[in-house]
Amino acid sequence: MLSEFARDQDRVHPRHTILGMSDVHLVRLHGGLVDTTKSANTNSELNYRVSILPNEHELQIELVIQRSAEVAELCLELGSWVPGDYSFMPFARDLWGLNATDCSSGVSLKIVRTGWQSFVITGGSGSVCVSYRAYAYSLELAETCGIVDSDYAILMGTRYLRPTGWHGYCTVTYELPPTWSFHHPSGAEHVADSTWRYPDYLTLLDTPVVMGHLNIVSRMVRGTKIYVVCVDRTLGYEDGIERFADALARVAGQYNLMFGKFPFEDYTFVLSFSPNFDWGLEHLSSALCGLGTDLFIDSGKFAFAVRVCAHELFHAWNVRRLKPTPLKQIDLTNGSYTEGLWVSEGFTRYYEFVTCVRAGLYTVEQFVSAVVNYLTHLRAVPAFKRIDVLDSSRATFLNHNKYAGRCNNSIDYYDKGMLIAFDIDAALRLDTVSDSLDRAFADFYRRYVDSVKGFTTDDVICFLEDRLPGLGALVAREVKGTYQIGLEQSLRRLGFEIGYRKRNYVGLLFNNAVSSRIYNVLDDSPAGRSGIAPDDQMTRIDGYPFSGQGLSWVTSRAQRITLEVLRGQRILTFILEPEIRIEIDSVTWRGSEAQAERLRSWLGQSSFRPSYGLVMPLDFYENFHGVEVLR
Repeated sequence: MLSEFARDQDRVHPRHTILGMSDVHLVRLHGGLVDTTKSANTNSELNYRVSILPNEHELQIELVIQRSAEVAELCLELGSWVPGDYSFMPFARDLWGLNATDCSSGVSLKIVRTGWQSFVITGGSGSVCVSYRAYAYSLELAETCGIVDSDYAILMGTRYLRPTGWHGYCTVTYELPPTWSFHHPSGAEHVADSTWRYPDYLTLLDTPVVMGHLNIVSRMVRGTKIYVVCVDRTLGYEDGIERFADALARVAGQYNLMFGKFPFEDYTFVLSFSPNFDWGLEHLSSALCGLGTDLFIDSGKFAFAVRVCAHELFHAWNVRRLKPTPLKQIDLTNGSYTEGLWVSEGFTRYYEFVTCVRAGLYTVEQFVSAVVNYLTHLRAVPAFKRIDVLDSSRATFLNHNKYAGRCNNSIDYYDKGMLIAFDIDAALRLDTVSDSLDRAFADFYRRYVDSVKGFTTDDVICFLEDRLPGLGALVAREVKGTYQIGLEQSLRRLGFEIGYRKRNYVGLLFNNAVSSRIYNVLDDSPAGRSGIAPDDQMTRIDGYPFSGQGLSWVTSRAQRITLEVLRGQRILTFILEPEIRIEIDSVTWRGSEAQAERLRSWLGQSSFRPSYGLVMPLDFYENFHGVEVLR
């Protein structure tokens, strides 16, 4: 029996046609697949009805598809990934109870799963109604698929089947529990109380809709509303949320000042404080951010949480609109591989720090400590000497999640891109009268944001060379070369003196803190040559029970270390002889008042008035991807 929704849609849109699954030619346009043989599909529309079932943590989804009578077979699919999340995911795993019906006759049609994320419907003619359930409490998919909790839901298009090659409009009617409220970011047309129309499937995919027992605060920033939508609460929320919204407003104001305007009608931060959600995913006019439990009672975690949001907000310009080639032509099935993430992610990481300093959340000293430690940690891994940032970007689907051996064959394009951005900013501020990366990047955005193909690395290099002779060549060396970063020279030119130290190491890496489990092994180190391996569990050091403090102590003093490890059921013993590495030990202020004023202007910190000989502390370093500790 046809639902009222199916009958209504058959009446309202009788002339819509759908892509046939054979004898069509597809080209890529505006991020989707476009049929060049059936131009009538350009104005077609998909119609969804999505019912939220909070107690079951499920969605009931109905989809009405208008198709040509001659199309005998219809293929439906989900994507394999979403932009901003560089991994292929089993989005179709949680779909069940699929049914297909011919809208005209009411006859059931055969629907069969045919692959990783696709289904085929055979039989019937004209419009088809598809219905299915989707389990929506998969925590590991929540960032990319949303989630249905008993008290709230975050919905995205990730779970909505679409005809293969679909590129037209999408309309969604949301059916909520009666006591729930609803928040929809900008980017779609509100056509009825609970119905929204999206210009294409990618926009639907890029617009998380939030509903439930929500806590919403907002700020008006230069005429644009910034929403903070919290799906849950944590300790100190009542005292801290207004202060947090104020900090986000300051960050948004800095970005508006840099680019001259916002690229959206309004912006929504969707926040969770659950320890289960390590979110940080940007969208067209919103972002999903999982901020942890203690940000309102810990000033350091408060600043870190603002920085997470600042990173995602900067993406509204850098990667959601300004895209490196070929991200203007998104392939949701096979992935879109680009060498430009050193700009899209690296520059965004740079501005997450700079803007939070300007907003008063970090000091100049912490910023200097951060960039020095990013360089130190990059230099520690053998891959820094082997892999350029372009290859690392192209391989993002392989290297974004950390794995054993990553330190030897992949670098983080976020980190190196951030340091390249610092060097560009320093050069522009030092070698021109009034230029900066703020101005240059805003101009670059305006030049390439509407490019059909997006920008290339060579576009960046040529743009900067025209901006400042020699700067393009510097960037080319840092981007296309290995072990190439000019941070130390930039710091010296800014007024700092760099000191170095010799340090013993054996080549064991740990994630965030030294522990008995070995996280990774540098292959060009004493540990790498000894036979010890990632995931080995250290049990004894020189015959004594293992401790992290003991490993640090003996590495710094001994000439020979005996490590006993447990590998599976084997007890193995390895002999390591520490070697010496040289790293930055101190950064001391030796600059003039004019140089100090340059830094005050750059970082918006009028209180930065260092005395000559001031030693900058190097104890601040945070990394969203984890801190790798070397011993």
